[in-house]
Amino acid sequence: MNTFRLWVNEDSAIAPFHENIFKLIDVEYCLREGIKLGRRITGGGAIYNDEGNLNWSFFVQRKLYEKFSLIELYRYFSNFIIKALSEIGIELEFREPNWLSIKGKKVSGMAGYIKNNAILIHGTLLVHANLNKLEKVCKEHYKYPPVMNIAELKSISISELIHHISNWMRKKFSEKSEVIFVDEPSEYELKLAERLKEEKYEKISWIFSK
Repeated sequence: MNTFRLWVNEDSAIAPFHENIFKLIDVEYCLREGIKLGRRITGGGAIYNDEGNLNWSFFVQRKLYEKFSLIELYRYFSNFIIKALSEIGIELEFREPNWLSIKGKKVSGMAGYIKNNAILIHGTLLVHANLNKLEKVCKEHYKYPPVMNIAELKSISISELIHHISNWMRKKFSEKSEVIFVDEPSEYELKLAERLKEEKYEKISWIFSK
């Protein structure tokens, strides 16, 4: 089933699947500050999450987008976010290969994963994240464009942004009979997530595998 999700993580630092976590993330600082460490299945750079950072993701069937390059997938799916935020006066611009900006400053980064018949495109939205911590956690932040919080442009909370994007998506797809809107993961999804966490994603061998 094609799925769009919005969620917020507690303080955490997430490494891409292909990189040495010690190269990209200040592991000692994270351990000292109680910031959880993780690794994802997608590429890109290191991510710092806190409750001021909104995560979004699209899980879709590959056959629907077989002719798209990865950059085209980033552009296509982030356009939903761009249009939703434009309605409330927040103008985002897509920048190749995989980020969104406001007046040249980065507010969102994206990554993707393609396997078998599935595509995952996910990204962040810096709303009122702790940017000082972000710079301390992510060792190579200086290699990327300067970042800013959306709240610097427009006073808005994470919950308000979730509410707006959710409503925009509902209006966008309300006439499609196959689209189902839910506010919480199903019991099956929660059990599957817990099993995957135990079997793979919380294991030291996965987090420090590179």
